[in-house]
Amino acid sequence: MHEIETGEAHLPTLPDVALRIRRAMQHPNCDLATIEGIIQTDAGLSAHLIQMANSSLYRGWRETRDLKRAVSLFGQEMTRNLCLSYSLRAMFRHKTPTLRTLLQTAWKDSAHRAALSAVLAKQCRRISPDRALLAGLLQEIGLPLLYVRLEKHPETLDNSDIIHELAEDFSARISVTLLESWGFDDELLEVARSRHDWLRDDQSKPDLADVVLLATWHVRFLTDGAANGLPPLDRLPAYHRLKPGPISPGGTLEIFDDAVDIREIETTMTG
Repeated sequence: MHEIETGEAHLPTLPDVALRIRRAMQHPNCDLATIEGIIQTDAGLSAHLIQMANSSLYRGWRETRDLKRAVSLFGQEMTRNLCLSYSLRAMFRHKTPTLRTLLQTAWKDSAHRAALSAVLAKQCRRISPDRALLAGLLQEIGLPLLYVRLEKHPETLDNSDIIHELAEDFSARISVTLLESWGFDDELLEVARSRHDWLRDDQSKPDLADVVLLATWHVRFLTDGAANGLPPLDRLPAYHRLKPGPISPGGTLEIFDDAVDIREIETTMTG
């Protein structure tokens, strides 16, 4: 993994549509019509935005039936974030069966983390849900790059202990390297950098990394239970900064119990 961290390895670029939207928005004359024209070239992305516009997280007083209304509802910044979130799924695909299974599992975990992040951001009202959604997907964006490089060592692909250990050792650093190469801001870099840093406590105000950290804690807790060495939720400084509400008897946030938004977003991202 040394060549990835030192920049010697070839790093993937942003997915095409996301890259075109980012470039368009750098132009001073960019407007919603320009962005809509780019999105229209991808039928799947167009359908995704309409579906998101009608989700309980975003829907207005009437149904959104076309792309123009969806883009108008979201505005430029939110549209860009949602398009990027959708396009990231392409990085979690592979033709090799074992790798495909690993990447599909990683994408489902990312979608779950992203959905929890968006719902938590909406509840706390300090961070926009679309940015929290994007941050949840980007936190482990280095995993596909890590897994694909393991194709040269097929004996590791069926060993879940080795896969887990490698992810713990390298995921954050590879994700940060990739996000830096894509030109993402420091706030999103911190989200990747602070992966599993449960006791992170180096700032006084809640931030995006706090939101995703609480979401990641829940993904781990719901997958492995308390036996995986997780600290109790109320010991996390992020919990006390965000003040997201009471903890259920089962040890998780009550706002996540029966949250329709979570299932809707996950279905939209993985369906």
